[in-house]
Amino acid sequence: MNTPQNLPDPSDKEALRAWMRANRGKTPGHEPVRSADELAAAQRRKLQKAVGLSTGRAEAGPARRSLRLALEGTPVREHHVESSVLGHWLVSFQETVTTIAHALDESRPTHDYGPLPQAVRKATRLYAAATFPSSYGMVLEEAPADDDELPLPEVASTESLLDRAMGTVLDITDRAEAGPGAVDAVIETALPLGGRVFNRLAELTEVLADSGADISLTWSSPYSGVRASRLGTGSAQRCRDALRAAQPEERQELLVGMLVGGSMLRRTVEIETTDQGVITARVDHEVPSLLGAYANHRITAEVLVSTVRSPHGREHHSYVVLHLSLYEN
Repeated sequence: MNTPQNLPDPSDKEALRAWMRANRGKTPGHEPVRSADELAAAQRRKLQKAVGLSTGRAEAGPARRSLRLALEGTPVREHHVESSVLGHWLVSFQETVTTIAHALDESRPTHDYGPLPQAVRKATRLYAAATFPSSYGMVLEEAPADDDELPLPEVASTESLLDRAMGTVLDITDRAEAGPGAVDAVIETALPLGGRVFNRLAELTEVLADSGADISLTWSSPYSGVRASRLGTGSAQRCRDALRAAQPEERQELLVGMLVGGSMLRRTVEIETTDQGVITARVDHEVPSLLGAYANHRITAEVLVSTVRSPHGREHHSYVVLHLSLYEN
């Protein structure tokens, strides 16, 4: 505490301002703000404190999205796993999640072979956090938020790109274990995501198929809750073989029909044709604006068609709209 002898004369405004500047800088957490960035950071800390979010290292922050994975089988002995198998799986899994996220990202072009954007890689980074008792168990967490990116509670519980990508991964592992028709189900799910995802999934399943490992995955998220899935060696081998053999073939096609519906969630439209029935195609435009302009009108659609034939002989098709216009006789 300051003694009266240390206080300036209140009538001397300049001396009083100098004393306040000097003493404010000595108080922890109350350093003087010298720039707009420092002011924004100070305001953000106050807001986080007001809504109950911690900013200190010793305090618990909001729950992060996490994945518990448990490996079993040949490469696992007494809670130890071969480092080459674990390392290969982690690298392949991260690339698969990021590639699927890019395929699901609405901001990407419908037909894009370029490198994966750094923004997508950043949004889907996973960090090894801990191990737990199992045959071999490990926890992967989403990347720690940067100081200027700490989410508010209601924002943390909304769906992220990582949530969508992980949900798709678990959709695929569920279908791979579905028994008869599993391979066709995997191909049907992966085909709209493009050939690059096919290759990543083939690499990922190859790790299990070659090593003789089974894996259990448990995803926890503030948005989707807890979801578990499992992929065994046999199912991984069948999927690996099918994905390696069934690479998508692409061609452009002109469709004439009626625009009869669409989905904002999946960013797709439905086109009713005379010879092929109703076709669902992905678009990179806002679905409501397309429905407003073309719904229940006869249209011409230039589409990119991806086709895969499964080992059982069934053909799978996926459609992406490249251009849409009103039909002209």
